[in-house]
Amino acid sequence: MNFQMKTHGGAAAKTSTLEALAPAGGDIAVDEAADFGYLLPPGGDPSQHGEDISDADLDTLGTLMVPNSQAIDATPDAPLAPVLTYWGQFLDHELTARTDRESAITTIVNAAPKMTGPEIEQNLKNARTPRFDLDSVYGGAPIGPFASEAEQKAAAILRTGLRHPTLTAKMRVGTAVPSGNLPDALDPHRDLPRFHQVEQKVRDAALEIARAQMDDKDFNKFKNGLPKRALIGDMRNDENIIIAQFHLSFLRFHNKVVDFLTENETAWIPDFEAAKTLTTLHYQWLVVHGYLKDMCDPAVVQRIIDTRNSHYDAFRAAYAARNPGRVVGNVIPLEFSVSAFRFGHSMVRNIYDYNNTFGRPNGQAPFDQIFAFTGGGGLGANFGLDATNIPQDWIIDWSRFVNADGSFTDGKPQRMARAVDTVIAPPLGAMVNEGDDEDDPAPLRELFRHLARRNLRRGKSLRIPTGQALHAHLQAIGAVTSGPQMDVASWVNTKPDLAAFLSGHAMNSATPLWFYILAEAEAAPGEGLGEMGSWIVAATFIGALMDDADSALARGFHPSQSPLRTSDGQAIDSIENWMRFAAVLA
Repeated sequence: MNFQMKTHGGAAAKTSTLEALAPAGGDIAVDEAADFGYLLPPGGDPSQHGEDISDADLDTLGTLMVPNSQAIDATPDAPLAPVLTYWGQFLDHELTARTDRESAITTIVNAAPKMTGPEIEQNLKNARTPRFDLDSVYGGAPIGPFASEAEQKAAAILRTGLRHPTLTAKMRVGTAVPSGNLPDALDPHRDLPRFHQVEQKVRDAALEIARAQMDDKDFNKFKNGLPKRALIGDMRNDENIIIAQFHLSFLRFHNKVVDFLTENETAWIPDFEAAKTLTTLHYQWLVVHGYLKDMCDPAVVQRIIDTRNSHYDAFRAAYAARNPGRVVGNVIPLEFSVSAFRFGHSMVRNIYDYNNTFGRPNGQAPFDQIFAFTGGGGLGANFGLDATNIPQDWIIDWSRFVNADGSFTDGKPQRMARAVDTVIAPPLGAMVNEGDDEDDPAPLRELFRHLARRNLRRGKSLRIPTGQALHAHLQAIGAVTSGPQMDVASWVNTKPDLAAFLSGHAMNSATPLWFYILAEAEAAPGEGLGEMGSWIVAATFIGALMDDADSALARGFHPSQSPLRTSDGQAIDSIENWMRFAAVLA
């Protein structure tokens, strides 16, 4: 998959038909449609999937997960760097797409499964390459047997638009418009590239693809907003300003690699391919040694590496046996995409100490503004702006995000992520930029704005196994050492309302997997995921890296082997040094 023209989508897509190995609504020229499959083989006892749990009861649980908007302290801080929340979102967009959008298979309007487990495996395809190949940054190859000739041509044109028009070794970036103060002494070239910057044929290519995939209403909305939209491989990375700025760091890093190789004597030629290779290797190394080892139990990560991910290989072998001849690319677990890797939703803050304008000492950045200053949010149109790029006072100050700091006593937001637990930030119960189809009845629009209800219903519609069923399976095959918790209420006993609801309900011992993984993390020592959640996430990530013979893990790459160094001579072995090298952090 090369480009996404929509974001996560809502009810507007609910009547679409998903066809295996064909572009879904909003996707472009699928050149590799990878498979989804179940860690717990489908079939068997229906109770393993919580099929008897009603949508109303799932909604009740979801409502209890989101505190009243006045009770913002109900979502506690954790000594985790805030960047981890949005780094995780970027990684999710790298590996998977389609399980978070409405389709004939994934619908949450009535979450009763529309297909059997084997049918879901056969029909639901992943619209991302299941590798950490940065196709969201560089674009995928615009050629594939399931794309029409016109789609392939348009996607190829779009892909060329990602590159700088004259400095061809570099990626295109955007420049923030003057408004207020820069957060630091660095340059203002810190926005994503946008369609108003490119020649007409690139804009026409985007419109051609969108026209083939959208109804008249959605197409006209897309066309009218196109000049402000980001020209990137995955539009979801322009959903909120923090992930947009995170994506920008990759464009800047690539360009700084070209500069470094030009200015220093190395064995590397300063061309596009060298910059892409070094950018990707550093990124992949940080995926394991920066992200995974912070968010997962480090012992679980190391055990997976030491055993060469043998239990994950067994899952894929079992999938292939169930689906002979169907594998295109490498299968990603549905339990990962639909449940386990949505743990990051609990880490979102409702207010951020963003930079020196929207943070200490002058203010703060509430959730609605985090979404407003993006292409999808009209670059602040709801706040009376008519900007062509982000205002420069919305450039992020990464020094407030790359390290955890909970030392403040002024009552303003700490520079930390929220804890991985069973409570999520109040704004996620009424999300902006979602549920905005005026043709939908009010209750349906409310449903699409409520993240917890959506996640729980999606798990049911896709027949995701209960936490207990999957935990027992993973213990039986030796992937984890712990066993299932049959009294999940005891894991959340510090939250009386949740514990009371679960204690009297079948979900206490047949718990939706997403909630179960959050509860396991809440009860586990440390700040990240518990053992089962750690295994699902780390095994999926490491599986994707081990499958790629050119990956940092397969090559045994370490940043000390790279020619790249920060201005003070340090290896790029942390997300902080990544940002410094990219010159987005002073």
